[in-house]
Amino acid sequence: MYITLLKLTKHCAMKKFFLLIPLCLMLASCNQSGSKNKVKILAHRGLCSSGTEFVTDENTLDALRRAQEAGVDGCEFDVHMTADGQLVIRHDAKIEGKLNCQKSTFDEIRAYRLPFGNQIPTLHEWLEQAKKTPEIPQMLEIKAHPTAEIEKEVVTKCLEEVRAMDMMDQVYFLSFKTETCDEVLRQEPGAKVLLNSSSLHNSMPPKEVKEHGYAAISYNINVILNHTPWIKEFQDLGIETFFWMVDDPYLRKIAEEWGFDWVTTDFYDVIKY
Repeated sequence: MYITLLKLTKHCAMKKFFLLIPLCLMLASCNQSGSKNKVKILAHRGLCSSGTEFVTDENTLDALRRAQEAGVDGCEFDVHMTADGQLVIRHDAKIEGKLNCQKSTFDEIRAYRLPFGNQIPTLHEWLEQAKKTPEIPQMLEIKAHPTAEIEKEVVTKCLEEVRAMDMMDQVYFLSFKTETCDEVLRQEPGAKVLLNSSSLHNSMPPKEVKEHGYAAISYNINVILNHTPWIKEFQDLGIETFFWMVDDPYLRKIAEEWGFDWVTTDFYDVIKY
């Protein structure tokens, strides 16, 4: 029977949170292995917060530098291709008004200032900064684009940039789309590919993930709560596991109990060791 946590209304958001914690703790108590590990912490879109307050713009060089200075275990960021073929770092394609990462030119996007005064960086600029801390893996999410042909071009350009910087060992390539993950491996068979999913009914099971050759999965809490046997299956198959979003120490504890490798967070200061 499925756990339909996400069907709770916005009005019941706090009830959802308090229901979720005891439920997770109950499931963790059923962990037959009884093992507990120290999970690695992935800074979502860089480190943008101090405590629970946002202090800089996400997906910016400032957020990346703050993550590096804090010594996070890994850093996630998002890539779009502009109308004139430049790769830029931004989560949502839409910026403001008609300004859009995929429909506007690079010069138009570059002229824009984010709320904390930062520019939207290029992939090259991000990788240049990230290379200064080779011990911090970078999770490069390729965002969805209008057509498969454009998305293949984005994959090609991302791989070219990472190869040119000699950073293949430091970078994971992430997508919600299996077609994009497969295209990365078609062009670069040795790449570390991370499949992301928030789909309760359509998330890929462990054996299929292994067959595709993906190195890791990043599934959200609703997927995991409804497919708990998968956790051990992923571990047995040697597939790295990422758990999101984890913005509370209680959820980090659940991830530890279950043996996850990573947790993804917006609030590193809150859940760090």
